Amino acid sequence: MGEIQKEVVKTRDIKKSLELYANENFIPLNECDFKILSVITSIKGNADTDYVVIKNDLLKEYLKKDRIINEHISFIQNYNIEIFHQKECQLKLEYTINYAQYAAHPKIILSPKSHIPYKLFQPKELLNLLFKEINKIKASHKILINIFDEEMRIKLKSFIKYIYAGKFVKKIQLPLFDGIEPLITQESKLIFYFEEKDTHSAVIEVDEDETLVKFIKPIFGHNGFNAFGEEISAGSANNQGDLKAEIDENSIYIDEDEHSKKYKSKRKGYVHYTPKKLSVDNKIKVAKLSRNNVRLAEEEENNIEVIISQKDSAEDSIGEGVSLTSETIHVNGFVGANSTLEAMHLSIDGATHQDSKQFAKYAKINRHKGTLRCHNAQIGLLEGGEVHASDVTIESSIGGSIYAKNVTIGHIKSNLKIHASESITIKLISGEDNLLHITHENIPILSAELKFITKDIDDLKFHLEEASRHNKNKVPEIQKQINKLLQRKKSILESYKSARISISEPLRGLNKIVFSIDKETELSYKTDAQKYTDFYIESTPETLTLHPVGISLSLQNTSN
Repeated sequence: MGEIQKEVVKTRDIKKSLELYANENFIPLNECDFKILSVITSIKGNADTDYVVIKNDLLKEYLKKDRIINEHISFIQNYNIEIFHQKECQLKLEYTINYAQYAAHPKIILSPKSHIPYKLFQPKELLNLLFKEINKIKASHKILINIFDEEMRIKLKSFIKYIYAGKFVKKIQLPLFDGIEPLITQESKLIFYFEEKDTHSAVIEVDEDETLVKFIKPIFGHNGFNAFGEEISAGSANNQGDLKAEIDENSIYIDEDEHSKKYKSKRKGYVHYTPKKLSVDNKIKVAKLSRNNVRLAEEEENNIEVIISQKDSAEDSIGEGVSLTSETIHVNGFVGANSTLEAMHLSIDGATHQDSKQFAKYAKINRHKGTLRCHNAQIGLLEGGEVHASDVTIESSIGGSIYAKNVTIGHIKSNLKIHASESITIKLISGEDNLLHITHENIPILSAELKFITKDIDDLKFHLEEASRHNKNKVPEIQKQINKLLQRKKSILESYKSARISISEPLRGLNKIVFSIDKETELSYKTDAQKYTDFYIESTPETLTLHPVGISLSLQNTSN
């Protein structure tokens, strides 16, 4: 086989020309090399229909970056190269190229595995060799050469010093091209975050310092210029305007910087928004709530008032399955099945469903059929509902159950069960089968208090034992605390001794009076249709007597 001849070609695609040369001469591609003989640079501006070759003496006029951007100039390069067969290269670089996002500032990453026989050359010679080799790499990847490469030349000189100092032992980066990074246009946007929380909600709750609306300011960008000679478009934008609605300065503040403008809530509350005004209030008024259009926080420290104003008696203001928690809840209408209301202050002008639950510190309900747990309850009509509270006041009742310390009722009809620890005060009982029961056992607030007292006493006894061994000065104070808790426990367990049942008007039927002494012992009496003075227990060391009916119980029979 004869010597393979060199070949001079004009090309824009060097890799393709090398492949063609290798195929025509039946040699491996890795044995093909080339050198750049000359570069032909062509440009096209926004007024040109095709690329025009530009001579080197005029090229500098088109390398002003402002002109490139303003006139939308792009570049291409063709190369006159000499391709030849070479089995062993004088210089072989192991590399990768990092183009980054826009290829405006690509970098070559050289590996220390590269073959650079620097000891065979003077630094100036090696610099010239490396410059040509890197230009060959750039041209092979269609990166413009001899244009915007000043930084590459400077860094390459530093790299030569680096090599001769024996420091090229790990990968290094060298810049290949200093293009123009684009500033991408960003269109302005107006984002209503509170609407995204629940697009179907009639009630939208937000926290303090929560962003309600965000105006993203527009960025008016500029085009860029990449290493391939191409213009990089900054894009276009369809800008939206800022919020037009008036801002309630008492409930909303603005957090603004160069990029955005955020409208934030000053308080925890509910959003009120119309095209004319944006505000956050701790009081919200809606016609009704359903399970599908309410989403509220579960904390009671909301300091928020909710007013549900449905007036139609055929529809529930609080729909089936709704769970609502707030500082204050005022329902003008009716409360549906399987709903749960929790509030510090609860007011219901309509009726509660028998399968509904209410939790409050202070509750005022017109007609109650559900289950209420609160500190103080005021009820117009109890219709078979259940009430757990400290103090209960009811105008009239038709059935139901009450568990409280003190109960006051105007008019009782039939089938009401009252369990109270301190007092039951009634004006009139017109029906029968009512239970008036003095006990501490069934009062949740007292049961919980007894549980905590017992735990505290156990803890104090442990500390008392420790103090007896290590610090006797603390013993009197700990014992004093134990005695105080024991006295409170005793007052709860013996609350029947001071409890009273008062009925102002004469009874009209058969009802039951019960004073529970403990879980197994009680004094009970079935009333007649007559007037009674107060029912109470007179206690002596030997007996307990239920007045005014004179039923006695010997304490000897109940002693352990």
